[in-house]
Amino acid sequence: MVWLLATLIALIGAWLAYGPLWRAPSPERGSLADELSRPVTPSRSSSLALGAVRAGAYLCLIAMLLGAPSGTREPLAPLAVLDVSQSWWRAGNSVLWRSALDSIRAVGGDSVLLFGDSARIVSRSDLDETLAPDPRSLLQPVLDQATALGRAIVVVTDAELDDPAALLRLPAGSRVVRIEHPRAIDAAVTQLDVPAFATGGDSIIVTATITAGNDSVRSAAFVVLLEKVEIARTPVRVLEPFASQQQELRVVVTRGAGERELSAVVIATGDNVSHNDTLSSIIDVSDRPRVVFVSTAPDLDVREALRVLRGSVKLPVRGYLRVAPGIWREEGTLAAVSEADVQARAAAAGLLVLHGDSLWNGVVAARRGPVVIWSPAPAPAVTRPGEISRPVEWYVSRIPASPLTSAIAALPLDSLPPLDVGGAVGGGIPVLEARAGRAGDARVIAAVSTEAGPRRLRVSGSGYASWALRGGRSADAFTALWGAMFDWMAASQTDGATASLAANVVRAGEPLRWRRGGTDSLVTVEITSATGSVDSVLLSFSATQDLVESAALAEGRYTIRTGEHTRRLVVNPSREWVPRAPTPAPEFSAGGAPSMAARSLIERTWPFVLALVLLSGEWLLRRRVGLR
Repeated sequence: MVWLLATLIALIGAWLAYGPLWRAPSPERGSLADELSRPVTPSRSSSLALGAVRAGAYLCLIAMLLGAPSGTREPLAPLAVLDVSQSWWRAGNSVLWRSALDSIRAVGGDSVLLFGDSARIVSRSDLDETLAPDPRSLLQPVLDQATALGRAIVVVTDAELDDPAALLRLPAGSRVVRIEHPRAIDAAVTQLDVPAFATGGDSIIVTATITAGNDSVRSAAFVVLLEKVEIARTPVRVLEPFASQQQELRVVVTRGAGERELSAVVIATGDNVSHNDTLSSIIDVSDRPRVVFVSTAPDLDVREALRVLRGSVKLPVRGYLRVAPGIWREEGTLAAVSEADVQARAAAAGLLVLHGDSLWNGVVAARRGPVVIWSPAPAPAVTRPGEISRPVEWYVSRIPASPLTSAIAALPLDSLPPLDVGGAVGGGIPVLEARAGRAGDARVIAAVSTEAGPRRLRVSGSGYASWALRGGRSADAFTALWGAMFDWMAASQTDGATASLAANVVRAGEPLRWRRGGTDSLVTVEITSATGSVDSVLLSFSATQDLVESAALAEGRYTIRTGEHTRRLVVNPSREWVPRAPTPAPEFSAGGAPSMAARSLIERTWPFVLALVLLSGEWLLRRRVGLR
């Protein structure tokens, strides 16, 4: 099609140049004076020859500009693609890596496309046993490049990928060379769930997931260490190849404020890989309660909110309930406690959640730390003896732009049960709005404020527990909403940090996620490694974005400094050290025949030479017939 278009344009160009000469009649013989005064008119055969030469020159030039193919279509050689992730070295030697190098050298081509945490091209001479491995194995960037080039690929990998579905989307004509790990006993701690904060003397729950490699684990134990001292141990059931099981231990945190390194360790008989046996986290231990929940009007909402605080947000909480005027009980144990003690503990708390009377003893006005003020709906009014007016049903209708929008944007507003709402929440940034009867007036029922001092979250209404009690999507919405609000508020506890890590278990190769702790939009974080090298990271927050990411760190121990606040950080081995079931390689490549292509005419030399020869020949021929 390209050649046909180029030919048509070339013929039109030649016709415009010599068409009038082809149609002109041959001149009649006359006197010598007439012959000398008449313009030179070439013969029809000369005009046709000149037009053919001009058309040939135009054809060469236009075909080059349009990228016309210079020959028959030929199969493109597949790209050699090599997995360079750390999982090759999990066996503790380079035997597997040498097998991968031998396999990639058997694929043709002068360069190799590497993939791991990124995709890049290297020459074959740069491939050796000392190549630095990547902490991730992402195949999708390679597929994007191969698709853009229209090339098939030959992938050499152990098929333990971060995006295993990518193997099922290979370009047509591709194939996979899978090199399997030798059979060996391996038990690894793949996940660790532990609170970031704890109160000295209290107990916390440590939950870990243990996974076996490609051989069965018959005898193992799960151990919890605090500052490298064993504080709990439990046996692990038999694990079949690539099977996982969850272990849970309740441990007591010793008293004394400060940071402690907590480690979850699996000890298996015959374990061949020790580098994946441990996951560590830094927990911040305080002598005072991190969160104090005070309710002057306890109800089901309080019970479900406390469940989210302890379960999903994983914060150490002390709850106090006023069961009658002047009578207080500690939530959970129902032990009696005086109102003066409750007031003192509320004043000293890192985060105070006050449910009920927002003016209780002036605690909120005297606080300098973050506080959640939750005002339940008033009791239904009694219009006549024995008759109670039915309250208006309020339905959550809108999620305005706020610092919590990204966490609660997916709430299923159309399927949430109604609420009882009192007065509207005034001031601050609206977080949630509700309408009376779905079509009535709108009212803000939750708002946050950070402008003047510590964060404030104001919530209005009762009946949120009906979301949790309904189950399904409504229960998930309750956990998501209150978890996001409590998590955002807990991040601002006055410990001097203007930004803190959102996750307390960090792995190499994974971006660091930071949560804003103050009101600054630009925060500088200094990260000091164990060797003393210092790296500075600038975090940029926005009015509606309190979570940002920075580049991943290498495995090791670090000290993080934000403002006057410092904290320890443990970066655990990457997920490449965790055994994973390899993705089965597709037996047949997706699509049909391999990609086909011919070299473009502009990539050749001869069209330039031919066009130059034709134009020169046209000039000589024009001179010969008397044209300029």
